[in-house]
Amino acid sequence: MAKGIDVKDGALCEALGEDSAEIIRVIDAPMEDKDISRELDFETSRVRSCLNELLVKNLVQLNRKRLDTGYCHYRWVRREDKIREYVDTYVSKRIKKLNGMLPDSEDIVFECGCSRIDYGRAIDQGFSCPDCGKTLKQISSGKGSRKIKSELKRLESLRNAS
Repeated sequence: MAKGIDVKDGALCEALGEDSAEIIRVIDAPMEDKDISRELDFETSRVRSCLNELLVKNLVQLNRKRLDTGYCHYRWVRREDKIREYVDTYVSKRIKKLNGMLPDSEDIVFECGCSRIDYGRAIDQGFSCPDCGKTLKQISSGKGSRKIKSELKRLESLRNAS
């Protein structure tokens, strides 16, 4: 990992995607996209696509220097503070979503893969997911809760490490 970034590799990769995380790690000084591409052995178009996504998220900055010839040099700089903030926000949102999926009690719980719903709400929804439309299946609330609690523990460790 490049100097200055102190968020965990897993959190950075999970929040941004593998390619973008690799690009962020490589930019330890102002760099041109072709230099990043060469260092990672990625196609330049792939690097530019990721850099544009990172620019939209305000995680990198693009510096332009006009040359006497009329051409411009573009150099990319990562924004350390924004990267940490972005990853922290991502982890916090995941934790909040997972906490919402934990059953309040040992009620009958249904899920489809993208959400969990209690019995009363499942009846109201006709046993189909309000988000994706798939059929809801009853699950053992203890089994799902263990998975969620395990993921929450992992995310909390990532949050505490950053």
